Amino acid sequence: MRRRHSNRFRVLRSATPAFASVVAAAAYSVGAIVFSIARGPETADLPDFTLSYSQPSLYASVDANEPISATPASLPVLEEPEIVSTAQIRPPQIENRVEPAAGASTGQRPRIALVIDDVGLDVAAAQRTASLNAPITMAVLPYADASRDIAGLVREAGHDLLLHMPMEPLGLADPGPHALRVDQTAEELQLRVRWAFARVPGAIGMNNHMGSRITQDVNAMRSVLEVVSEEAGLFLDSMTTAESRGAAVARGLGLTALERDIFLDHAIDTAAISARLDDVEALAQLRGWAIAIGHPHDATLDALEDWIGEAEAKGFEFVTLSELARDLTTAEQQIIEASIR
Repeated sequence: MRRRHSNRFRVLRSATPAFASVVAAAAYSVGAIVFSIARGPETADLPDFTLSYSQPSLYASVDANEPISATPASLPVLEEPEIVSTAQIRPPQIENRVEPAAGASTGQRPRIALVIDDVGLDVAAAQRTASLNAPITMAVLPYADASRDIAGLVREAGHDLLLHMPMEPLGLADPGPHALRVDQTAEELQLRVRWAFARVPGAIGMNNHMGSRITQDVNAMRSVLEVVSEEAGLFLDSMTTAESRGAAVARGLGLTALERDIFLDHAIDTAAISARLDDVEALAQLRGWAIAIGHPHDATLDALEDWIGEAEAKGFEFVTLSELARDLTTAEQQIIEASIR
């Protein structure tokens, strides 16, 4: 029997575009924030990249019943993870801080949601990740032999559990067995997603492993996310391409949808990871919250073990994705209520 996700993960949808505009204007008083990461010497061999934040209100969506055209025929070929180059955009000046928007209005400390992807292939790494001294979210690959056992480990540790669903990327990278692809029928896509949820029991949601091609295809993502709506209720868009429509489709279907802000270990290097953690702190301080994705590499786990206590001492609070989603939803509902009084 399929599980129905709890009401705490459901997000109200705005009745009209104008109403959504009121919400967005109130929640994000400074408009779209572009969060750029400057290159350092340690990443000189990588292309210039920025991680941009222009996330709309949780209510902004693609209508679930709206006819959608197919994926554009011409798409750039990129490697995973894809990060759009906009080197001319400067990082935000942290000294010019504004009052944090949605979620921070509750008076909480700046919150950080850590997500560790690609969990399951290395059991020892999964155990080490689960022992991190903070609430985190672990995304488990469904094709891992130990996926069910590791799912139980994650739940027992009190962390959030996600299905880390393999999806088709641009380029030649292999997303792994049972991946979702744009040439599959809606029925096949949904069958694969249901199989994957059965392999990761107790998952509260899903995020994409690779997927830079299929997440641009609204029709395919609608088929995929209809199953997520039945099985769990939360979708985290890993944003492996800036052109992803995943979160917008998820909102149109009534799911809670969040988007990744920062990849921690695009470069598996201690100095580079440390720099990304600084960026996480800066964004959380500026906006009130940040979502960071890392992987169970030794270098990443070493850095996190050292950093978590330091960040807490600075006043940051670590939360799971479900906690963050609940707080953001509550904050936006409060803004709605205030706007119509």
